[in-house]
Amino acid sequence: MTQHARHRARGRLGAALGQWRQPPEFRLPPPQLDPAQTAWVAEVLAEVEAAEALAAAAAASPADAGTDTAVTAGSTAPDGAGTGALVGAATGIWRALRKLDQDAGKLSAADLRQVRLQVRASRQALADDGLEIQEHDGEPFDTGLSLEALVFQENPELTREVVLETVRPSVYFRGRRIQMGQVIVGRPPQDPGDETTKETPE
Repeated sequence: MTQHARHRARGRLGAALGQWRQPPEFRLPPPQLDPAQTAWVAEVLAEVEAAEALAAAAAASPADAGTDTAVTAGSTAPDGAGTGALVGAATGIWRALRKLDQDAGKLSAADLRQVRLQVRASRQALADDGLEIQEHDGEPFDTGLSLEALVFQENPELTREVVLETVRPSVYFRGRRIQMGQVIVGRPPQDPGDETTKETPE
């Protein structure tokens, strides 16, 4: 069990003991989740635990993690167990948080807050070790950015190119990029006349 997992377990135990210190009429019962909710929470936390395991593997390979170079578009992380584990850990935590944000209606506000705090604590533990996870939703897009645009979607409400969705986050380890982000980009509709003019030689 990692140090963070032990800390989390102590936190759950402390919360349970705290309830028993209260008079029976003031004790809060544990949240009652239906089977679908339980399975969903278990899936989210399984992603977090897998990410923590990858981070622990990366910590065991510091030489690999510290000598990586930036990744180019369409490529994977450079060879090295440390870098691959860091990328996997960061992406796993990011996906767990996205799942919490996108499927928030599956839990009550109180239950969702507890799970989100647990996932964010794991993300902060990675950040404390120098692992930065950066998503790009809503950011202006330019071809000069270090991002891989997977799809361009026209949107009449836009006046410039904007990132609509982060498909894969950018990941940095101690200031060095180890994974390039992948995004879906929205842009204003193209004028067919302009395209014809560009394609027709004078």
